[in-house]
Amino acid sequence: MEVTITDTITAIGRESWNLCFPHELEDYDYFLSIEQSEIKNFHWFYVMAMEDGKVLSCCPGFLTDYDLVTTFPDNLRQLGAFLKKFLPGMMTLKLACLGSPCTETCNLGFNPMVADERKISALGRMITAFENYAKDKRIRLLAFKDIPKNQKKTCELTPECEKYKLVPGMAGAALDITFSSVEEYIASLSAGTRKDMRRKLKMMNKITVERRENIDDIVDEVMVMYQETRNRAEFQFEELTPKYFSGCLKNMPDRALCNVYYIEGKPVAANLILADDEKLLDKFFCMYGDIGRKYNLYFLSWFYNLQYCLEKNLKIYLSGQAGYDNKIRLKSTLEPNYIYFRHTYWLVNFLLRLAAPLISF
Repeated sequence: MEVTITDTITAIGRESWNLCFPHELEDYDYFLSIEQSEIKNFHWFYVMAMEDGKVLSCCPGFLTDYDLVTTFPDNLRQLGAFLKKFLPGMMTLKLACLGSPCTETCNLGFNPMVADERKISALGRMITAFENYAKDKRIRLLAFKDIPKNQKKTCELTPECEKYKLVPGMAGAALDITFSSVEEYIASLSAGTRKDMRRKLKMMNKITVERRENIDDIVDEVMVMYQETRNRAEFQFEELTPKYFSGCLKNMPDRALCNVYYIEGKPVAANLILADDEKLLDKFFCMYGDIGRKYNLYFLSWFYNLQYCLEKNLKIYLSGQAGYDNKIRLKSTLEPNYIYFRHTYWLVNFLLRLAAPLISF
């Protein structure tokens, strides 16, 4: 088994990558879109294990300067700013991470031919190669971002993971489509939520929605909405670009759509979604804040996406991370993700382990 690290996913190839990640919405073409997006302050890389010319396992990764303050909760931002002022070298760290800031999970990809016991060996060698890669770059903070629950066991059985601290990551939200109509779904909600949703849905007749496979003519306006939405977010990490949105639609013509919401002919919200024949993933919803709240656009988009799932006979609606109160209220379940991290300098590693409950990668 030989493990290599490459700076482009094209070195692995669509067929080999997708073979390791079957049924993934965020597939080769999605990662290619990320790679082509020119997102600032991120360097992408990919780890792959090969044998006899075949890819056995692979995983995405990235390098960045990680500002700890950006992921402090709101009530600790002032403390973070104070620490950053007096300990700047401690609060902004160079980070090497397996996973992606642009995906819902860090799935570890394995060729179906790889037996479970060999997955542990392959992952161990990939982690060693990743650590050596980071060492060559003089990066001491190492992490695996958003390992899903179904792959946590593989990590637990891999000796190379034992030196990493395990902490909960941000969960994903999923709603099983077990109903045959939106009205049946609404009827399954609690009485208070049912009443609230019916009131909010009255705004639907004031909205026009267009399903688009290309947004090049309005991408500048979409980016204004995106920046407004990003500025309101509790956590800010990567900053997406127009090329990200346009690239996803171009590279994934049969799996990516952008629903654009209009009021009196003016775009007021946009929702990038990915879908296959089983599930829909709500990737990014952005809107003008004041208008969006007035017209309940977040909730209207939720029901519009559910209607799409019913039209296409999809079984799962994935609504991503954050905003959990509303998602649970709307009967989604949370699917846990996990973060592994360590710093190669013992004192910083000790301090980060103490601070782990307060920050999020």
